[in-house]
Amino acid sequence: MQYSDIDKKDILLQLKATESGAFFREERFQGVIRVDGKDTLELLNRLSTARVDNLKPGGVRETLLVNEKGRFIDAILVVPVDATTVRLVTSSPDVAAVLAWLEKYTIMEDCVYSDESEDYAQYTVYNRDVTDSDNALPVHDPGTVHGVWEEDDEILLRYQSVTGTDLRVLCSNEHADQTKEKLLNTHGLTYIGEEAFELWRIDRLLPAAGRELGAWSNPLEAGASAGIDFAKGCFIGQEVIARLENYEKVQRAPVQLLWDEGAPPEVEPGSRVQFEEQDAGLVTTHIFDPRIGKFRGIGLIRNAYQEAGTTLRYTIGNSTYSLRTEHRL
Repeated sequence: MQYSDIDKKDILLQLKATESGAFFREERFQGVIRVDGKDTLELLNRLSTARVDNLKPGGVRETLLVNEKGRFIDAILVVPVDATTVRLVTSSPDVAAVLAWLEKYTIMEDCVYSDESEDYAQYTVYNRDVTDSDNALPVHDPGTVHGVWEEDDEILLRYQSVTGTDLRVLCSNEHADQTKEKLLNTHGLTYIGEEAFELWRIDRLLPAAGRELGAWSNPLEAGASAGIDFAKGCFIGQEVIARLENYEKVQRAPVQLLWDEGAPPEVEPGSRVQFEEQDAGLVTTHIFDPRIGKFRGIGLIRNAYQEAGTTLRYTIGNSTYSLRTEHRL
């Protein structure tokens, strides 16, 4: 879609603010899963890409869930609350799919899952390190939690993420407006909407769950290799991921895309693009950029077609659209 003059002005102002200070966005669809049982961390350590069996209450770590074929399921934050309770904060809005995948591999383990997503509002903070203010958010070491579950109004999770953030703020739904007001006026952060965030992300080729990180991709080709600990031992999908890494078989990488005039208003993440008659990869992000008056995006493009200026084609129904590659990682 294109924007009204008012919407365009708002987006441009928000993008300008991201250049010089910290900003935050509301995570409207991400979930929270509570897991009760003594075997939770051990099970998650066997299933996911990062080591989490050594986490203690007060710690947090991002780990990736992939299936047997190495395809992405979700990036989750693992947050031990006490000796028998762990909370998982999802990136994907499809919490049911994450729960189903976890339950599939929970056989004899002492793990009971419950979906607490509707109990929480979430905000994610970016560019926090560039804010120089006496009112800045508390600074903690990566991998730490500020706040006590069920006691404090807000829980701050400080972590390193493949998506470019390092701070998630959770609060109860009844405190959502109060927390947003605090981020804006007490801590001096800028709130940005979905359109400005997507453009900020495209400019930096940062992956997002449900887009670059989806059932159509593996973490290596989607720009999420930092979420994999190759030294930790086994995890679901490890054989596929290790083979791609060790034998340099990764076939695609994130590339910025620019559509010519007459681009489609909507493109489903995971839609295929072609070079002449050959499969050239996938479109994963697509949005109108008011700065240049054209649609831009991110694609997971095959190695042979990543050179800047390569012309690709996208077909939907009886219509074919032209786009070009720009910058790659």
